[in-house]
Amino acid sequence: MGFVIKFFLRNGIHSRRTLWMIVLSLIPVGIAILLFLMRSFLTKQGVELSTFFQQVSFFLFLHFLLPLMAVFIGTAIIADEVEERTLPYLLVRPIPRPSLVLAKMIAGVLTVGFFLFVSLGLTYSIMVIDRGFDGWMSGISNLLRSGAVLFLGVFVYIPLFGFLGGMVKRPVLAGLLLTFGWENSIAFFPGNVKLLTVVHYLHVLFPPLPQTRLIDLILPAKQISSVTALLILLVMTAVFSGLLVSLLVVKEYRLEQS
Repeated sequence: MGFVIKFFLRNGIHSRRTLWMIVLSLIPVGIAILLFLMRSFLTKQGVELSTFFQQVSFFLFLHFLLPLMAVFIGTAIIADEVEERTLPYLLVRPIPRPSLVLAKMIAGVLTVGFFLFVSLGLTYSIMVIDRGFDGWMSGISNLLRSGAVLFLGVFVYIPLFGFLGGMVKRPVLAGLLLTFGWENSIAFFPGNVKLLTVVHYLHVLFPPLPQTRLIDLILPAKQISSVTALLILLVMTAVFSGLLVSLLVVKEYRLEQS
């Protein structure tokens, strides 16, 4: 399994999707640099730059970069092999099919997780640079917690979008519609409908945002505990991974009939 994961990791380094991962991961870093250059203006307005990190990590990373990167990498697990007609060549290798697809999934998780965490760390460091090393260390727990939740989100989203990529003809478009048409809108709806989204359970585990009227409006009090949210996310990961593995057999059948 380890050798197969390394194979897919090396393969992915040279893909255009990895280039897009780099570009996307630089967006929050660029925003942090821009805010840093504006820190004198922000200070005059009574706003400290470091106080923005939680909002940036919540809205920009959790609701934008995480699902977007997961769509690009997750949908490629099976869809790219089908489009490039390379799936039959992978299936004839002396490797169990579940191990093959799980290895590619894990490689995708590690790729997205790496870019997200590096981008998050750079963004955090830039936004707290004025506070010195002690200031940097004072918020390290929030940084690590945010990174852990993002990494957990990657583990859920990658197999979900991988399954979607094996089911529809335009998986990236379908993934974007699911992400921004369902996940990022329904999660803020009142009532229990948000329980049908992945990101709602990530909200529960994410470091709390500074309380304001707007935050209280869009993020009402938590309805479930952190332990429950974690268990649900782990179950989702197992279910989506199982669906992704089982789909590989179906796709092989379709290729043989074409």
